[in-house]
Amino acid sequence: MENKTYIITGATSGIGKCVAKELAKSGARLLLLGRNLNSLNKLKDELNSPNNHDIAIFDSNKLDSIELAVAKFANKFKLNGFIHSAGVLSPMLLRDLNLTKMQELININLLTFFALAKATLKHNRYVKNDTSIVAISSMAAFGAEPGLSLYGASKAALNSAVSSLAKEYAKKGVRINAVAPLYVNTPMYDDFVNNFISQEAHKSKLNEIMPLGLIEPSDVAKSVLFLLSSQSNKITAECIKISSGGGGYETSLLLAK
Repeated sequence: MENKTYIITGATSGIGKCVAKELAKSGARLLLLGRNLNSLNKLKDELNSPNNHDIAIFDSNKLDSIELAVAKFANKFKLNGFIHSAGVLSPMLLRDLNLTKMQELININLLTFFALAKATLKHNRYVKNDTSIVAISSMAAFGAEPGLSLYGASKAALNSAVSSLAKEYAKKGVRINAVAPLYVNTPMYDDFVNNFISQEAHKSKLNEIMPLGLIEPSDVAKSVLFLLSSQSNKITAECIKISSGGGGYETSLLLAK
């Protein structure tokens, strides 16, 4: 990945942070997009060759902020792609759904991907025949579980967007794929376990749900790096599932009584 240029959303935590560190280690230049300036600056300082990387704040309620950030960065470097790792889970039963939370989730999980794709794939901003885009999806896109109706729908829509745009841009040498993990050991997972489901039930059934163990951000990062690399140069419009031997979130087994 040396001397290649990527944009990462959700770079300050979990999967996005792990991907950022691995890409920086390999010599890539990065534009780190996030919603907290202090966290972005802290991450930049932790990366290999911090002066090679830029940071920018984006507001999920003002998606044109993505275009402004990408335009500024693309004036200096042509882009080799992006990783859309930003996401919110916000598990809610139907009775608890409200418009504000719904809009925030759809903006971050889905519409940010579209805004970033539109900004990145403008004429002369990307490297033709050497651009790869990866979206972090979820196994929730393939199931139907209580409390995950909106989250699952947003990730299913993301998968559909990945497939459609991949076919739209294949002739321009742009590859677009997704990675869909089950439970990943991140702050978002901790929040899910602590605030939505029964911790006792989850702990006792985790080995049953995921026989190969809880997924780590580094496990997901390996698949992302593979999809960015030349080793996957004929792969597009695909979604790599990382289930750890499981089938889905199975919240029906885990809901707090």
